[in-house]
Amino acid sequence: MSWMRESTGSLTVWMIEGESMDDICDALLGYALKRVVLGAHDYPESHKRLYPGDVLSVSRWGNLYEHFAVYIGKGLVVHYASDDGDWGGDVRVRKAALDDFVADSDGYRICRFPKSMPIAGYHLYSHKETVERALSRLGETDYSLFSNNCEHFAIWCRTGLSMSKQVEEFLREIVRDTPLA
Repeated sequence: MSWMRESTGSLTVWMIEGESMDDICDALLGYALKRVVLGAHDYPESHKRLYPGDVLSVSRWGNLYEHFAVYIGKGLVVHYASDDGDWGGDVRVRKAALDDFVADSDGYRICRFPKSMPIAGYHLYSHKETVERALSRLGETDYSLFSNNCEHFAIWCRTGLSMSKQVEEFLREIVRDTPLA
């Protein structure tokens, strides 16, 4: 496969050239199997009390992937999801019950963020601001697995950066496992 990376400031774009959808799906499946079989998963730190504005993650399908949300209080989260789960035809930013978000997992983890980081655009928003940012995107339908997924959304709400460690790890694996031409 031929993967190309282009970076402009804090934005990184990955492009695939000359490959069929079957090849891309095979690469995705191979990566997913490595995560499950090898348990290659990085768990966020957690604290015991849940506060509005906390970014939460849950493991799905035996650690295949992490799903992220912002806790907004009163047992509710805001996250990218469909009407009947993480995936489906109508994926949008929506409110959901915390219990529904946690369903089919072993519980949630609360992600912690440093007060400052030497990354352009990083700003640790207050818990109140994080909730406001999450609510400001309710109804958004611009979901993209590689550039605007639930992790991008939740991290952006808290830090101002639209990032996904899972996507970056996946793309590194693809590039590492791709023979050079």
